[in-house]
Amino acid sequence: MTVPQDLNEVRDELRTVLDQCVEWLRAAADAPETPAGWPEETREDARTMTRLRTRAASTLINVALLGSFSSGKSFLLSGLQGGLELVEVPTADGRTADKFVGLLPSSPVPTTACPASVVPVDGQSGVDASGTGYLRVRFTDSGEEWEDVGNSPAPSVVAAYAMQDGNMTDRLRPHRGREVAELEIMLDSARLPAKLHDLPGYGSPNPVHDMIVRTAMADADCFMYVSHASRTLSERDLDLIRFLYDHYLLSGKRVVWVVTAIDAASHLDLRDIPEWKATITRNNTYLRENFTLPTGQPDLGFIGEGFLPVSPALEARAAKLDAEGAREAAQRQRAESRMETLRQAIEDLISTGTGVRHIAAVAREARILVAPRHQALDRRLREERLEIDELKELLRSEERRMELLDTAVPRMREELERRLRNRIARAVRPFTRLPAHLHAELDDVIRATDLTKPTRANQVQVQKAQVLHTWIEGPGGPATLWTEEFEGFKKDLVQAVERVFGDRDLAGRLPDFALDVNSLLEPPRQGGRAATRHDVVQRAAALVGIVTPVAAGGGWLYGLATAGTLFPPAGFVAGIAAIVFLGVQRRKGRTSSLQVLQDEWIDAMEGEVASIEEQFTLATGVRGADLIDYLMDNLVQYREQLEQSRDRIGERIMNPENQVRQGLVDQLEPLCVEAAGLVGALQALEAP
Repeated sequence: MTVPQDLNEVRDELRTVLDQCVEWLRAAADAPETPAGWPEETREDARTMTRLRTRAASTLINVALLGSFSSGKSFLLSGLQGGLELVEVPTADGRTADKFVGLLPSSPVPTTACPASVVPVDGQSGVDASGTGYLRVRFTDSGEEWEDVGNSPAPSVVAAYAMQDGNMTDRLRPHRGREVAELEIMLDSARLPAKLHDLPGYGSPNPVHDMIVRTAMADADCFMYVSHASRTLSERDLDLIRFLYDHYLLSGKRVVWVVTAIDAASHLDLRDIPEWKATITRNNTYLRENFTLPTGQPDLGFIGEGFLPVSPALEARAAKLDAEGAREAAQRQRAESRMETLRQAIEDLISTGTGVRHIAAVAREARILVAPRHQALDRRLREERLEIDELKELLRSEERRMELLDTAVPRMREELERRLRNRIARAVRPFTRLPAHLHAELDDVIRATDLTKPTRANQVQVQKAQVLHTWIEGPGGPATLWTEEFEGFKKDLVQAVERVFGDRDLAGRLPDFALDVNSLLEPPRQGGRAATRHDVVQRAAALVGIVTPVAAGGGWLYGLATAGTLFPPAGFVAGIAAIVFLGVQRRKGRTSSLQVLQDEWIDAMEGEVASIEEQFTLATGVRGADLIDYLMDNLVQYREQLEQSRDRIGERIMNPENQVRQGLVDQLEPLCVEAAGLVGALQALEAP
């Protein structure tokens, strides 16, 4: 696995700190006289920290691979991570033939039926990820639980889980007859520090698969569009590429364009040009003609340098030649494969931002694990140093704080929800003007376009996405207003804390509880939250008055709405891309005259605006409700600490002979000193 050189030092520092955090949590689990449940909870935190350490050591970017059926995504993914092998197998006529064996099954016919991912891990992952990796699967009937298959499974076993026509008897017995939601291969010999998602496509008829695809696309740092060298882009590719274009417009996520299997399209044409080069020329022309700016020029921010040619097969063949001692032939095949060029493109994305962001995210999650444990032990240390009269005063103080929390928290939630509703209402007010704006910009364009021709219809859809993007993020648009309103809501939250508790950081009336509103915007991803993603979406829907199928099954929207510092680039893509994509699909299924079709497109804009406004409203509600929930969770956890402290102080008062407990102080003090240093180091790593 290669890593951009400029990230090595900071990643090594993070791994060192995380190793120290693991050891500290294990030591903290054995701290004396802790509450019931503390040892096991803290050891679970240590296990979570170990997983974070694995992430820090292995994954610096998430890449979602998309493309038409049988475009070669699975084959390319296996090759990118060094998991493609060329073997000779006997044939029925007594000869031998070449066969490529990858991490995921591949075939000239559609293969992968469910979302799959390959995740780099290191030696501390807790599983044997050597060889062709460790396979685990998640079923539609098992919720979020993963079930292990094992290390280096045979290709037929992987196919039994991944393929529509896989042999069910090749699965483990408890897994037979069950529908696979997604599968994952953990690999300790990955060539790239990248988690690669092999996605079957957007708009799957299977709602579980479709939600996984949406979530993976929300989590992705970039996309890789894969096209086969033997086939040029055509009208059937437009819907998926336009969906990517909508994502790009509203999230800024890069697309890496790849033409794979150039070895299978090497025949020369009349001009002695290989077939794959002609494919790339036509594909690039297709993108430039169909995805243009309002000026008519190609949108080079989306298209970039166009398609990169690669051949995973040639690289696998080079590895076989190397093993046979044919060094020069191997070197030639490896160069012709151009796989290192593609890997370098991914590494360039890592070095220009995603790597730093991943490291900061891991450091943030690690701090969220360590800080509360440190806080609890530090409080206990100070209690053990107090005399009996001080203990009695502290007991009364703890009881007063608990009463304050019990009465104030419900009022605070009600007040914050009211303010959030008002701010969302101000942000969505411009939507009343959007239908007229769309009609003014697009009605004449639609009337002048032959919508029965997919490429012409695509041009209208691209123009619509650009008009929406410009309007939404322009001066006075909903995205601009929401950015302002969300900043105002963060101030509302701080002011509410000041009004109720009399101190912005709560140090006066709630010692040891510090409120950093910006840290609340990055809630931990582990399962320590009282509210699930689904809970937050449902509560947000109720708060803004939305009861729709989107709200009912919108757990994926949580990831979109909370993916970035600002809402619109990361979240609103769901509102436009999904509506445009599904709207096109509905209209494509109808046969009507051109004028009727044009009328349908024009009339449909009101419905599209209503749906976009609804998703915008729901996603802003999710963003605000999640912030409220996280503050409430923190206050509840703080109350639990007060309750535990009250009980310990009461025990101390009842046993005055234990006023001086130097031995306990001696054990707690080094733990607290070390934890303070770790929290400080993690905060430094969070900084951009």
